[in-house]
Amino acid sequence: MKKYLALKASAGSGKTFALTVRYITLMLLGAKPNEILTLTFTNKAANEMSERIYKTLLTLGDDEAYLSAIVEQSNLSKQDILGKKSFLVKSFSNATLSIFTIDKFINKILREFCGYIGISDDFEIKVDDIEALSMKFLQSLNATQFETLIDFSHYEKKKFNSIFELFKNLLEKNETVDIVNIDAKLIDLQKQNVLEFAFKIKEQISNCNGASASAIKAVDFETFDELFGRTWLEKETLADYSYFKKCANDILENHFFNLKEQIAIYYKLRAGYSLSKLFELYLMFKEFKFTFNKNKNYLEFNDISNLVYELLSTKIDKDFLYFRLDSSFSHILMDEFQDTSLLQYKILEPLIKEILAGDQTKFKTFFYVGDTKQSIYRFRGGKRELFDYVANTNKLLEVEVLNTNYRSCENIISYVNSLFLNIPNYEYFEQESVSKGGYIEVIVDEKLEEDDKYENIASKIAQLLKEGVNSNDIAILTYTNDDVLNLYYYLKQKFPSLKISTEMTSKLINQQNVKAVINAIKYLYFKEEIYKENLNALIGKPILNELDLTIELEEKSIQEVIKELASRLKIIDENIIKLIEVSSVFSNIVDFVYEIDKLDSNMENSESVGLQILTIFKSKGLEFNTVILLDRIKRKNVDKSSLLFEYESVQLKNIFYKIKGYENYNKDYEKALSKEKALSIEDEINILYVALTRAKNNMIIFKKSKSSVFDVLNMKPTQIGTIIQSQNISKNYEKIEKVLYTAMNLGTQEKQISKEKEFDENHLKAKYFGLATHYCLEMMNEFNSDNLLYSLNLSKTRYSNFLDEIDFLDIKNRLSLLVKNEQFLSLIKDSEFITEQSLVYKEEIRIIDLLLFKDGNYYIIDYKTTKDRHLEHIAQVAFYKKAIKDIFQTQNVFSYLLYLQSNEVQISEV
Repeated sequence: MKKYLALKASAGSGKTFALTVRYITLMLLGAKPNEILTLTFTNKAANEMSERIYKTLLTLGDDEAYLSAIVEQSNLSKQDILGKKSFLVKSFSNATLSIFTIDKFINKILREFCGYIGISDDFEIKVDDIEALSMKFLQSLNATQFETLIDFSHYEKKKFNSIFELFKNLLEKNETVDIVNIDAKLIDLQKQNVLEFAFKIKEQISNCNGASASAIKAVDFETFDELFGRTWLEKETLADYSYFKKCANDILENHFFNLKEQIAIYYKLRAGYSLSKLFELYLMFKEFKFTFNKNKNYLEFNDISNLVYELLSTKIDKDFLYFRLDSSFSHILMDEFQDTSLLQYKILEPLIKEILAGDQTKFKTFFYVGDTKQSIYRFRGGKRELFDYVANTNKLLEVEVLNTNYRSCENIISYVNSLFLNIPNYEYFEQESVSKGGYIEVIVDEKLEEDDKYENIASKIAQLLKEGVNSNDIAILTYTNDDVLNLYYYLKQKFPSLKISTEMTSKLINQQNVKAVINAIKYLYFKEEIYKENLNALIGKPILNELDLTIELEEKSIQEVIKELASRLKIIDENIIKLIEVSSVFSNIVDFVYEIDKLDSNMENSESVGLQILTIFKSKGLEFNTVILLDRIKRKNVDKSSLLFEYESVQLKNIFYKIKGYENYNKDYEKALSKEKALSIEDEINILYVALTRAKNNMIIFKKSKSSVFDVLNMKPTQIGTIIQSQNISKNYEKIEKVLYTAMNLGTQEKQISKEKEFDENHLKAKYFGLATHYCLEMMNEFNSDNLLYSLNLSKTRYSNFLDEIDFLDIKNRLSLLVKNEQFLSLIKDSEFITEQSLVYKEEIRIIDLLLFKDGNYYIIDYKTTKDRHLEHIAQVAFYKKAIKDIFQTQNVFSYLLYLQSNEVQISEV
């Protein structure tokens, strides 16, 4: 047996097989199970590892592959191995196993030594109550500290929740920076230094005879903010800017050189100030959070890792801790090593080094396995560079590559090879196959960008079923949980009798039956018909359907109410059961109706068989006979973090505070940005690799015609091989709704797709202006001047980072005209009204700005802050009008468009 070994195991190459063989071999060579520290990343993986080892021991000798591999590693004969079988089974069964997740192992260390940092060993592990934690933190600050926070928030134009996210990010990284106190006044002085040279350039350009109107406009600035961000500042020389070519000379270029030097100093001061202030606040938060958690007697997983690292770094002697651990663990086996974080490795490193550098006469081993191509958790701290770093810095370690794929058929493997082998600077070992055949189809599907985006997917499922593929053998892989949930409900409508299982994380309150019960309870409490019609829509009943919802809310607990209503509506399922369980947090019906929307609990799905829908991330480590892989439906969220961490291999090199344009004046920052971009691209490639290596027999890919994630692989429409039918002929359904399938053109897409509308600052500002105005109106309990001022202040609190004071003055003026408008006042007089009323109609959720009721009539008012009038405005309000008519079975419905202009209010009936 190789005592120190790292395995690079490509997808389907048998890493679990290798771990199991090594574990059993260690036992055969005298290691006790409690001495073999085996670390995985999930509880599921840890349980599966224990079960796999036990089952292999029980059946040792039945599987020739396992037996031969153990013979090769142990150098024992088959007779010797089988002779020890009963002893091994008994030893494993009776032992206290050391098979943990990394988090659980680190937790074990903390509980054993927690007295050294003054916390109780019975602490709970749970997620922070963000609202309570942030509020208590703010209350803990003294006047000076609070002023520092306010100054930073104002200077960076960041709300507290954004700053709080930065704190959490820093806690996860557990990195520090030396605080350099920079006076903000120095930044203002430096702005003046910048302007000094900028004005010299402006003067020469303005006086240049050959200067064009565009050149004059390019230097039309009076303040630093007006200067900053101009494209000519990014040039190497002024002559590189086309509008300045005729005016460029040595004097001007010298001014430009000096200007760029001053801007570089400004950036350095600005970034240093922001980073130092952030870390000053972060250290306050970190200290507070420790006290808060200690008093509440709970920790998050990140807290545990940070405290253990602090424990080992400052509180106790490492040799003492690792001596105690060393008495227990002589062998380390690590799975999914590419997902290990730096902090986790720093905690484990002394133990690993002790094994590698210890007494070579003693039987101690270190083994890890992973695949850098399947590293998809960098956003959670996974550091794939660790795999090679550990191997390269320990000469005793040998590295072997497993590249025979035992999972997928030949055509699938060949296709995956063709996609990944030619990617520049990407480590990929060509995979070999053992099974013939396989089916690949790549479909360019324009519907993925339209409303009925899942139609062709349903058609393909129907086709697969007709061609002999069992629905139990099909898995659909998506990018997000939203896609999973949306596709689940869509396919449930198309195939009502088909069992569909999902493995996802989605809020319980978003589940259909749960939403139905919540609407039923709100209807009983508020007595508003809209909740009853929402309920009808959710349970598939016609509008105005009468329901037996008579129940005495005051006489029953909230759990009894949920159970009784769900029983009457015949919608009890595993999610309703979970709702009953978690509703114990609500002491009465009032708490429930007002707080249920904040419930942070995930939905359940108990189907153990059926067509599966799951995210690519959830599919990691799994395999399916037939995979349908979907493109990313929505564009990936942009990284909005204000911090940039640059690592050299596994060592932190720099932490930068992100500032737009900084890369043009700081080569280190530019290099760090480029490195981060390259890592992000590699993340995307790794996600695709995971997705494309789950299928055993058949793989169908639905690709968007443009902006596709598959473009990085240069993927083209294709069809290879023939469908492999399922061996299992059992069904999980009774009937299938007929779905028409139209063969798709796999050739060049000729349909022209309209360009997306340009998205500029004016568009964004107009959007927030409309949101702020609507929010102000929503918050008004009465339409008068006093309520207007109160609501305007609420709106400022929410939207002050997006709008200027002059914008809020504009809103105030417009709404002042509204509360004085005679026609509007006539409409609302003596009426009951609801602002921002939601309704579900024809499976669409819409929001009515203002719904009035008086004298048996309903009045719909829709606010607009745009200058232009569009037909879509009329169509929108007409939809509301028809919905209210149908819901309340009345023709007495009147609707109005109300245009809030800066100088007048225009009201027109629709």
